[in-house]
Amino acid sequence: MNSFLSALRGEPHDKIPVWYMRQAGRYLPGYTEIRKTMSIKEMCRDVDTTVRITIEPVDTLGVDAAIIFSDIILPAESMGFSVDYIEGVGPSIKNSYDSDRSMRSINEFSPSEYLYSTYGAIRRIKASRPSLPVIGFSGGPLTVASYLAGGHPDRDLNLTKKLIFTGDVGFKTLMQMVTDMVIENARAQWKAGCDAIQIFDSWAGYLSPLQLSAYSKRYLEQITSELGKNMPIIYFSTQTGSMYKILARAGFNFLSLDWRVDLADVGSSIGNEVGLQGNLDPSLLADAPVIAVREGISIATAMAHRDNYIFNLGHGVLPETRPEALMELTERVHAVVRRF
Repeated sequence: MNSFLSALRGEPHDKIPVWYMRQAGRYLPGYTEIRKTMSIKEMCRDVDTTVRITIEPVDTLGVDAAIIFSDIILPAESMGFSVDYIEGVGPSIKNSYDSDRSMRSINEFSPSEYLYSTYGAIRRIKASRPSLPVIGFSGGPLTVASYLAGGHPDRDLNLTKKLIFTGDVGFKTLMQMVTDMVIENARAQWKAGCDAIQIFDSWAGYLSPLQLSAYSKRYLEQITSELGKNMPIIYFSTQTGSMYKILARAGFNFLSLDWRVDLADVGSSIGNEVGLQGNLDPSLLADAPVIAVREGISIATAMAHRDNYIFNLGHGVLPETRPEALMELTERVHAVVRRF
């Protein structure tokens, strides 16, 4: 069986599984060639293009799983939000919550009205390459809602936390609608044939422990409860290494943590109930690949005794990363001897 699938189940396997966040991205020649003639939205609407971008890193790098190419904000279009992308800035929401708090034009998410190729691309990949694990893709409620609130990245969560702290009723409604969207979008990807879902909640680390705990109980635990134990869920967030115990109680199958924490220490603390993924600093791989390989081997070696461990970066692959560096890292991590 594929080592990634075995790790998801916490079953014994011979080599440490490897995949990389943003492995389907701007550092690869195939992606950059397509990007010259297509916008992000056009790329995500076309099934052939989505499949091609999703598969390229698997064949190039030798990783053990594909993650479907998409963007966390796109499902918000099916809720009535007007989504665009500004070069160097990121997603832009013209009818943000802050611009119209009535939300008259906003509706519940429905997979049947989702205009992008995610579900069809998953089905096509699983039909043509059934042994290749495919990871589904979703934003976390807090991160997605932070974009929808102000219409642009709210990186320090200034507006988002103000809305939370003041008890803004409309924003509570928006948070619940986004949480429902995460659940329904994940279900649709699972029905299409994906083997796991990763939730990207990049801005959760801007919350305090008490705030994160409240967020987890109200929204994250709702996701894990609704989706059940049959669908493996990987939860990724940044700057939450000091708060991993809160997240470990949320019901996720795996936690993916950034490079600011020692994964071996986390594993010793939480035991084997929750799997772990990560967590090499992606800037090392881009700027000092020799050091990155050495540190990656060190991380993998420290985690080699865990059946439920997946090697990854602590965030996404940076655009300036050389594919050859990822290829070597993958090969060297695969060569790490597992300890049973």
